Amino acid sequence: MNEQALRWRSMVGVWRRHAVCLLRTWKVALTWFLIEPAFVLIAMGAGVGRLIDELPGHGSYAEFVTPGMIVGMAMFHALFECAWGCFNRIQQGTMETMLTAPVTLAELAAGEVLWGATRAIISTLAVGGFALMLGWLPISALPGVALIAAIIGLQFGAIGLCFAAASPSLSTLTLVFTVLATPLFFFSGSFFPIEVLPQWLQPLAWLAPLTPGVHLARGFAVGAMDMTHAWSALYLAVLSVGFFPIAVKLLQRRLVK
Repeated sequence: MNEQALRWRSMVGVWRRHAVCLLRTWKVALTWFLIEPAFVLIAMGAGVGRLIDELPGHGSYAEFVTPGMIVGMAMFHALFECAWGCFNRIQQGTMETMLTAPVTLAELAAGEVLWGATRAIISTLAVGGFALMLGWLPISALPGVALIAAIIGLQFGAIGLCFAAASPSLSTLTLVFTVLATPLFFFSGSFFPIEVLPQWLQPLAWLAPLTPGVHLARGFAVGAMDMTHAWSALYLAVLSVGFFPIAVKLLQRRLVK
């Protein structure tokens, strides 16, 4: 058998293991899937939105911020699962044990990243459903936003796995949130248009890996797409594919003695 070929059965086996774990702790997980982001969404949309009301060229602030919030939460879920969760599984020897099953290291990594994307989709459906009830997201936009969140989940799942495999300690691992996730959340157009940033910072903001997802999700939300969305889709696809081989290489270096 070609060891380079990824087998769906093996990847789904890894995915199923995590799904069973989530089903056992879903009541606790619900607080992070819905309750916490719902409070943040209300605070930004109903709180800050009362002060800003309308953004020139973007409509109401609540409708502007909602797609960015949803995609940002998808990023956090994928990162948390594939960085924090995978690091713990590496430290506890769980991943080494999983490799004794008929699963290759690449399939193990793919299963982890697929589960990160699944967490991102669950978060999107939970927060997106809440936004629908508030009238801040049209129901027609939810499938497109969920698709973008899934791709964001794949991308940041692979990034999180890179950090998990490369981090020597838990304190080093926290850099994925303080140095990467938090700045991306605030400077990728989630809370304000990128064009209000200083001129020198705008190109960096557009190159940030979360920005194309936010831009595409907002395009689905307002029902208007142009060439900038096509370029964002291409950039997002390249990023989503590009980080996975790096994650596999780093995981191999960490696990294969």
